Amino acid sequence: MTNKKILIVEDEIIVAEDVAVRLKKLGYIVTDIVTTGEEAIERAEHTKPDLVLMDIVLEGDIDGVIAAEEIRNRFNIPIVFLTAYADEKTLHRAKLTDPFGYILKPFHQKDLQANIEIAIHRHELENKMQQALENSEQLRQIAQEQAGRQNKYVAMAAHELRNPLTAIVASTKLLEFNRSRWDDESKLKCLRLIQSATQNMNQLIEDMLMIGRAEADQLKFNPAPLNFSEFCQFLVEKMKLSTESKHQLNFVSSGVIVATLDQRLLQHILSNLISNAIKYSPNGGTITLELEIEKSKKEFPNQESSAVIFRVRDDGIGIPEEDLEKLFEPFHRCTNVSGIAGNGLGLTIVKKAVDLHGGAIAVESEVGVGTTFIVTLPC
Repeated sequence: MTNKKILIVEDEIIVAEDVAVRLKKLGYIVTDIVTTGEEAIERAEHTKPDLVLMDIVLEGDIDGVIAAEEIRNRFNIPIVFLTAYADEKTLHRAKLTDPFGYILKPFHQKDLQANIEIAIHRHELENKMQQALENSEQLRQIAQEQAGRQNKYVAMAAHELRNPLTAIVASTKLLEFNRSRWDDESKLKCLRLIQSATQNMNQLIEDMLMIGRAEADQLKFNPAPLNFSEFCQFLVEKMKLSTESKHQLNFVSSGVIVATLDQRLLQHILSNLISNAIKYSPNGGTITLELEIEKSKKEFPNQESSAVIFRVRDDGIGIPEEDLEKLFEPFHRCTNVSGIAGNGLGLTIVKKAVDLHGGAIAVESEVGVGTTFIVTLPC
């Protein structure tokens, strides 16, 4: 039994009934018998048959050729003409609809079955080929987009590396020409400049490598049980050692929270957000990392577990509204950062790490007042 569905379009009811009986004996399912082109289009849309057996001369305002063209174009259903007409004009019109068969009345049952089976098989092959072509085109476009992004990243990275390289070259030349005239303090200042430029280059390279791994789906998500309270407290204490005394770093928690997340990715998320808060609060102020567990599932309706929420608040320069849309794009820097150092990759890394957790990130900011990043991670 084939179980293939066939719509019969035939205005001679006796012929239609005879065809229906033959089809049922062959194991096909007859979805409908209609007598007009208009009905054929309507029933084809409603029942979605696997094939339409179409007479050419029909009742109504449109004939079988016009109805076949409409059904083929709109619903991609194969058409086999079953007609008594074989004149050149009719054949020419029928060919324009790209039919899958043309059977002349009277016909033999074996001819009917052969035409139907070949038509359905050909249609399935065409659909598979079309799907393969679409998949191939999609893969080509993805590869092209990835290549374009990589070229863009390389160009941007080369541009960003010029500044620290220029600083290093200039500093070494100054040391060379002034080594006999400069005192130890001047030489030390120049060496510190070289060291800072080298660190900036190293950070840019590390960030680029991480984004490259993320683009190539090589950045893995490895969740494990973690005491967030201890982790956040340790991170804040560590970052206090590297920041100037004019910034005050605080950690606020609703209690001891233990859940399962990727510690390495979480390190990237929080360290980048806290570093940015420090960097863009040039006049000092308070930077706070808040941690809480969220029992509500409104952020993740399909998750059975709760979510952990991190908030990083600062009293810094804020983010202009026009920059919010491009905030997580690689190398994007806000219009109000002025001469504050940075490569524009930190928030891109944060976003990719949040996405790997299946989480969400939001930002609330006001220029001149401060910024709060809210990271919600299902755990």
